[in-house]
Amino acid sequence: MSESSSILASSTQTVSERRTLLYGAWGIVLVLTLPEIILRAFMHVDTSWMLAARIGLLGILLAATFVWPAIRSLRGLVLVFGVIYGVEGWFFGTLLPQSQFYAQVFGGDPNLAFFGERLVRIGASIVMLLVLLAMGLKPQDFFLSVGNLKAAAEAEKWGIPRKPESWPGFGGRYALIIVALFLLFMVPSLQPSLSNLSVGLVLFAALCAVMNAFAEEFLYRSALLPQVLPLFGKGASLILVASWFGIGHYFGVPSGVTGVIVTTIGGWIFAKAMVETRGMGWPLFLHFVSDFTVYLVILLAGGL
Repeated sequence: MSESSSILASSTQTVSERRTLLYGAWGIVLVLTLPEIILRAFMHVDTSWMLAARIGLLGILLAATFVWPAIRSLRGLVLVFGVIYGVEGWFFGTLLPQSQFYAQVFGGDPNLAFFGERLVRIGASIVMLLVLLAMGLKPQDFFLSVGNLKAAAEAEKWGIPRKPESWPGFGGRYALIIVALFLLFMVPSLQPSLSNLSVGLVLFAALCAVMNAFAEEFLYRSALLPQVLPLFGKGASLILVASWFGIGHYFGVPSGVTGVIVTTIGGWIFAKAMVETRGMGWPLFLHFVSDFTVYLVILLAGGL
């Protein structure tokens, strides 16, 4: 899907209206991500209430899309964010892990608990799938296929890549670069030991990585991109979705500004791959490689 075709899909809107909607979408992204960073990291304020505040805000915005015509086109974006924060973040990420059943199944071991966190995200993905279908979208609309693995990686004005090339070439280089960067940042600080290496450990890291990669690609890109591509076109949509993904990883691994930069670039690459190949094959592989590297280093360093 090219940028021009995406914009033509929203031809009933003027350039001014699309720009206003884009500002509104950026406002939603920033208000969902920046306040927690400011309060928690810089002001050292307890932000345990932040998830409830986000869900409440999204509920208000969703209701507003039914009475305020100017933001009606953002309803899909708000609804998808509502599922991410309300279903994945609250129900599967907070409420369910506090249950006695969950504690009995996954609470006995840190590695098992980590696996449980990845598993419940698959549950959130199933809910998101049902929501997208209820919205009238078809699987091809949210890239639920392998896609064309040999599609062209389109040239970008900032030079990544400078000229069109195949995704096997572009994606392969990115995979090597991201693995090298993660090892460069993580190995000196965590000091993993090869004496901990085993087949079981590698398989566990791979299983968790593929589960997490699929859940994040589906929840954070497959579901979000169809809500913004028809409104803003390819270029603006990729930056918007990648920025939300990156800023939201401020407290992730790697963390801080480095984490934001690395995951924003990664999120942009994954979203670009999804749009240009019309599927999840390449973004899922690239995300898996990233997560597998991180998980394996952490496990070799002594655990999650």
